This record gives sequence, structure tokens and C-alpha cells, in this order.
Amino acid sequence: MKNNIGIPQLESPLIKRVVGNILSYEIDWDVFEMQVKKAGMFLLCNPHNPLGLIFSRKDLRKMAELCIKNNVLIVSDEIHSELLLDDNKFTPLAKLSAEIAKHTITLVAPSKTFNIAGLFCGFAIITDNELRDRYEKEVNHQRMHVGSMGLIAAQSAFSGECDGWLKELRGYLTDNRDFLVEYVTEYMPQVRLTVPDATYLGWLDFTQTGLIGSPYEFFLKIRQSRFQ
Repeated sequence: MKNNIGIPQLESPLIKRVVGNILSYEIDWDVFEMQVKKAGMFLLCNPHNPLGLIFSRKDLRKMAELCIKNNVLIVSDEIHSELLLDDNKFTPLAKLSAEIAKHTITLVAPSKTFNIAGLFCGFAIITDNELRDRYEKEVNHQRMHVGSMGLIAAQSAFSGECDGWLKELRGYLTDNRDFLVEYVTEYMPQVRLTVPDATYLGWLDFTQTGLIGSPYEFFLKIRQSRFQ
């Protein structure tokens, strides 16, 4: 499989578990170990988009160790890491050990948490000097630069001045998550869904409903008919 720029892309699907109408997912280690041997880079999304899954320290360490063993660069997308629900905790992958940090590029941004994606400001944390030099050369080659408004917004978001607002946001999103799970369980029992640990996303599975075609198209038509 190749993506839209022609780079070969390997996938490592998660194992799905179902209890009632609640979905949960876990790593398929047999598939992961097979795929990592053929890869040059591992792109990790943690917390997972769209499942809202926060990977455990044990799973993070095992994934990282397998990547290092097979000389695979790790890119850890942690853009949703501040949108934690309940009292869940998050561990940055590179924090697990100096050796793991050496082989990791961590991607973060204020865009999701603070809703400023339009200002186009994100950054990479790279502790290894050689890897950081290679990254900077590629960024400069592609002329990827951040505007002043994006920088100022990011500084404000991460300054600590927004921590009170972020705490309220987490509580609000947790309540939304709970409402979604309770509503779907009571009124749409054939629809399966996750109970996210983080993010503002919901993952709903309509395969047991008998719905023909795309759920997106189905609900889009309902919405359009109601607002015409």
C-alpha cells in the first residue's frame, strides 16, 4: 500500500474487543512485530485518533524497544495529549528512557486543545543532535516556517495562563463523552462505541445495524432533509 506521495505504507491493525455494545482495542503484537521488521519509520498516534485510547507505559515501551531493535525511527504524534478525560494520565513516549528519546521525534501543537489550527503552529521535540540536524535541514529545504501569530498563540497556550480553562474543558468533554455513551447504549443498542480515555472524538460502529451504504451519507441526508 502507498500513500498519496508514493511512500510504501505498512499497517498494524489493532485487535477489537466487544463487551455488550462497548468497543475496546489492543495491539496485535504478532502483526506489529512482523510489520516493524519491514519498516523504516513508525508513526504512533497517542492518544489514538479516533479511538481516544491512551497506550499504557508497558505497551509504549514494548513498541519502542521493537523499533529500536529493528532500527526503525519513531515519530510520536502526541497532539491530543492534553485532552485527557476523567483523571487519566499521559506519558510522552520519549520520557520512558534516554535511549527511546534518542530514536524518537515527538510532535506536539496547541491546535487541537486550544482550537487554533488555523494559525499553523506545531513543533517537534528531538533530543538527538544528529537527528535534529537532519530534521532542520529538511524543514528549511521545504521552507516550513511558522508565522508570528501562531508563535504568540502557542506561547500563550503553553504559558500556564490557560490551565484553568483547560481544566474546565476536560470536565466538559468528559461529561460529553459520558452523555454519548449513555445515550447510544440506551437508545441505539445496536451501535457499538468506545469509551475514550482522551480527545473530543467519538468512534461509533454501525456494522450491526443493517445500515446499507455509508453511515456518513445516511446521516448527512437526514440532516439535509431536516434543514431544507
